Amino acid sequence: MSTSVVLLPGAPVLVPELSGAAAADTADQVARAVAALRSAASGCSLVVVLGSDPQGRTLCDVRASLGRWGVPIPVGRPGSPEAGDSQVPDSALLGWWFLDRAGIDLPRAFVGVPGEGSSPGDPVSDALVVVVADGPASLAARAPVPEDPRGVALDAALTDWVRRGGALPDPGAAVAESVGWWTRPVWGVLARLVGERAATRAESWAPFGVGYHCAQWDLPSPAAPTPGGPT
Repeated sequence: MSTSVVLLPGAPVLVPELSGAAAADTADQVARAVAALRSAASGCSLVVVLGSDPQGRTLCDVRASLGRWGVPIPVGRPGSPEAGDSQVPDSALLGWWFLDRAGIDLPRAFVGVPGEGSSPGDPVSDALVVVVADGPASLAARAPVPEDPRGVALDAALTDWVRRGGALPDPGAAVAESVGWWTRPVWGVLARLVGERAATRAESWAPFGVGYHCAQWDLPSPAAPTPGGPT
């Protein structure tokens, strides 16, 4: 059986209710990301979301909200147990939001990536793997980190990587931190999942000085981490 992998950005500003008029700057890209999710979910029996979490938590289906960002938008499958917002990592909340927006009603789990060298776990087949990770946050004057040519070059290299494959560009932990590439460990997990394959569809954009990337890989062999129980 095949496994689908989709890379999505994990920025709250992509949620219209949280960003107001700024949502218009990303509406088309978000719509295409949702379409990619729907396409990738065809034939899958479960969803595993991978994203940053210093605590390395693993969660099964839960409901929560985006209340930590100011608007209590509910996320999660109806009928799932409710978790306190503080119990669910940011990347899980954004992954849940994208899945809800795509109308994907498959059992879902979250596997947190705590740091460099993290392993995604044992593979399972017939899964949609959603990887929530951003590029560097130093691409323009309005970015969270002062504009840095190293960040601009890195984001261009990441754009090329998702489109062409090959070895993941990686300037090392120190440079990554200074240019705001805080999800570097998650990209490392993604690279181990997809190898040097090019994505079958890819799009990159940076309206707020942060690199956002959406890409899809259809892998011929199982590649999804086995979800465990809540921790």
